[in-house]
Amino acid sequence: MKTQLAFPIRYLLGTLAFAGVIALSSAAAAIPQTTGIPVQNALVDQTKLTNAFEAPDACAGFDPVKRYGNELRFQIRRNDAPVGSHIVQFNRGRDGLQVIAQSNINISFLGFNAYSFYYRSESLWQGNQLAAMSVVVDDDGDETKVSAKRDQGQLIVSGPDGDQTLPPGIFPTDHWHCGVLGSRSVLNTITGKPNMVSITASDSEMLRTSTGTLRATQFTYDGELETNAWYDSDGRWVGLQFKARDGSTITYRCMNCATDTAQKDPE
Repeated sequence: MKTQLAFPIRYLLGTLAFAGVIALSSAAAAIPQTTGIPVQNALVDQTKLTNAFEAPDACAGFDPVKRYGNELRFQIRRNDAPVGSHIVQFNRGRDGLQVIAQSNINISFLGFNAYSFYYRSESLWQGNQLAAMSVVVDDDGDETKVSAKRDQGQLIVSGPDGDQTLPPGIFPTDHWHCGVLGSRSVLNTITGKPNMVSITASDSEMLRTSTGTLRATQFTYDGELETNAWYDSDGRWVGLQFKARDGSTITYRCMNCATDTAQKDPE
């Protein structure tokens, strides 16, 4: 027996993200998808990033293996209670950089499995651009797929509502590449459509992880996608948070980030 939850996960999690998948807020789910609008990526606003990162070109030629190692792990929490995990793996191959992101969420109610969510994306990156991607989502038994492939200077994306032709430089909603912070549009890996966004930086702050705290800068997405993502001074993705439809808070808490202070989670 399953209990109907107040929020459909498919509108909350997009590729850690997922980021990877990225989390979509209730506002983002409510905004109609824009069609017929050219998708353009702005150059990274160096002024905006100067205070956030030690080097103003920290996001140029981003090498995730050097920045993260071979794996980046997050615990997914709802109202500060653990409900799942998000793992991103990086592997260099003959054809380029392979990135595999997988999210698993399981929510129980009175001892029963009330909700389950599974997300997996496999992407190929060449020259710091997305060359191909395959996404599979199982939202409590409801399966959807999104695929993308670069062809003749364009990115051809197939999703639940058909095909989209997008510029090859667009970043998917997976967060690990801080080059996305200079974008005005992102590829939603759940819908297969572009989302128009405005991304702004806040002052740096101490961010909690599973093993301690570290100094990071919060970047806020507004527009057709609303969420908050944190990056450390080297441009590494270290946190994510957004509001779900039912008002609950969804948080991605890093499990293997380098920290400034020790404060291990009790779980």
